[in-house]
Amino acid sequence: MARIDLDPHVTLAFALQDTKYAVLLGAGASISCGMPSAWDVQQSLIERIAAAEGAGEIGDPQDWYTRRFGQAPTYDTLLDSLTGSAFGRQALLKSFFEPDETDREEGRKQPTAAHRAVARLAAAGSVKIVLTTNFDRLAETALREAGIEPTIVSHPDDITGLAPLHSLDCLVVHLHGDYLNPTSMLNTPAELAAYPPQLDALLDRIFDEYGLFIAGWSGTWDTALRNAISRCTTRRFPTFWADPRPLSEVAQELLDRRAGTYVASDADRFIGQTADALAAMADIKRHRPQSTAIAVASAKRALDGGQQAISLHDMLRRELNHVAGLPLRDGPFNSPDSDAEHERRLTVLEAETERLLALVATTAYWGNEETDPWWLGDIEALGTPVRSGGATALLNLVRAPATMVIYAAGIAATAKGRWPTLVRALSQPRTEDQHKGGTVPAAALLDPWTTTCCAERLQDQLRPVFTEHLALSADAYIDAWERFEYLRLLAADRAGQSFGTPFIRRAPEAWSYRPAPADWLQHEIDRDGDQHPLLQNGFAGGTTVELLATKKKIDDSYAQLHIRKTWG
Repeated sequence: MARIDLDPHVTLAFALQDTKYAVLLGAGASISCGMPSAWDVQQSLIERIAAAEGAGEIGDPQDWYTRRFGQAPTYDTLLDSLTGSAFGRQALLKSFFEPDETDREEGRKQPTAAHRAVARLAAAGSVKIVLTTNFDRLAETALREAGIEPTIVSHPDDITGLAPLHSLDCLVVHLHGDYLNPTSMLNTPAELAAYPPQLDALLDRIFDEYGLFIAGWSGTWDTALRNAISRCTTRRFPTFWADPRPLSEVAQELLDRRAGTYVASDADRFIGQTADALAAMADIKRHRPQSTAIAVASAKRALDGGQQAISLHDMLRRELNHVAGLPLRDGPFNSPDSDAEHERRLTVLEAETERLLALVATTAYWGNEETDPWWLGDIEALGTPVRSGGATALLNLVRAPATMVIYAAGIAATAKGRWPTLVRALSQPRTEDQHKGGTVPAAALLDPWTTTCCAERLQDQLRPVFTEHLALSADAYIDAWERFEYLRLLAADRAGQSFGTPFIRRAPEAWSYRPAPADWLQHEIDRDGDQHPLLQNGFAGGTTVELLATKKKIDDSYAQLHIRKTWG
């Protein structure tokens, strides 16, 4: 049977599922964002010296410097000549590597798509080490944006006492130094001919123990790095080398020694495709229904016992901690295409919360007063806003996990008639109202339109939780959704929030502009009056008079909204 040829990014994504990799980023990974290469910086510094001396047209800066001073330029000699202190050297180099206001407005000197894709792979646990020949810190910036605080090696002395590689979240190694440590910067052929013994020893471990993919590095000038890759005789994992141009003879020879794969692509495209492919495969794993079904079945067994369900508590804690640890609130909150970025983040969030929402709904449906605090107390933390500038939709999405938990629990409690639990979900967790100040019940403020931009999408997301795992009919689920949403509107009005856009059908009668659950609530109050469990637990002031007054306000607002929609 013939062997099939997969795209290299697909092959690498499969390797990343089971193998930890190191990525080597060269100048090509940073140049696309306007970041100067090491050579560019050195040329510019020499041109400034020549201009200050009134040299006029100098031709090749390197040749001029060598003729003028009788030695080849190095960063040490250049910086010592231009500045008199370590602080001065750093200040001079920052002008090359740190963005000013104009750079930020035009998107220059910011992490590239390649850097952010590497950060996504690191967040997935697949990339553990970033090797870079660049002086900039774009790799570290992208990692921090993804919620990862890297360990940084920018000088051979940093290697001494370094923790075991497998214990680090992510290690960034500046092979040629970085601009914040000017004495570590290497660029000339003589400087790049050999590395210090500590760095060689570290690279020997990395190239032996980890897979490797390379992007943006020509392999032409750095003799020491070529030697480090070449002397590793083990071939434990596949090697990939991405470059939009054919590799040089020396680079191709190095790749052949590792039996690697050449990829005709730039760093942004190849690493981005790889990260997307790995995420897609992870989504398939997350969406396997049996995984969530097994968790729900375990939760039901735990709740069916006569004693406190410790195993369910632990499952909920793991899922709540997992969702709380997602990089949603780490930004960035500015994006060239905020709509596309919002869609990407929301899609990931929906996949990552699948099991949590199923467990919360199951616990709210079958649980008791002892199990309610297991999820109720986390809503406030999940709904905490971030204080940052940026796209409103991306900032609001940070609080979406709280909305999702509130709706999963509230709909379940409504469907089961667990009125005390429902009242607690609507009133107890509180969150900051950034517009009016102070705090309000989270359920009153964090509706789907505010946090995810689409209530219908949340309804679709939760449907299998109730129809598959809790065995409600499709109609029973919609009834429970609408009744909870209606009660949430009443609670929001009581909390001083303006009337939102509810995802509730109109009553079925022709020319009626009543919300569908209005008659249901009226029937409940007509039957039980002040003795209804909702009122007994303090909902709407605890009296039918206050409840009906609030109900009339909501019904009138709903009618006005739908009359305007109907008649334009």
